Amino acid sequence: MTGERTLSVRVRTVPEAVVVAASGDLDLGSAPVLRERARAVLDDRPAALVVDLTGIGFCGSAGLQVLAELVAETADGGVPLAVVAGHRAVVRAVRLSHLDEAFTLHATVEDARDWIRRQPGR
Repeated sequence: MTGERTLSVRVRTVPEAVVVAASGDLDLGSAPVLRERARAVLDDRPAALVVDLTGIGFCGSAGLQVLAELVAETADGGVPLAVVAGHRAVVRAVRLSHLDEAFTLHATVEDARDWIRRQPGR
């Protein structure tokens, strides 16, 4: 799957967080793109980070590695992390890797925003 589809990443700000939305396939060839964009957002110390994977059709181990890195980086910085995924293949990969124990999966960005608003200190 590497190289067949490019990964596009959009960044936008909502009142609760910065949303990093990726579309395409998240694999060995494209994972560095998501890593770079998400780290750039974290460098600006956002109130929270939402990683929106609803546009991802395939998530390989390299994509899961990026998510694991973001878990560590947001925890170190005290930044709430919300991950949005709706595609069955992505949800399954996250659950099989047990990453869903490190963050809560949300069905929509709005659900993630609601979760952030309910966090202590918000």
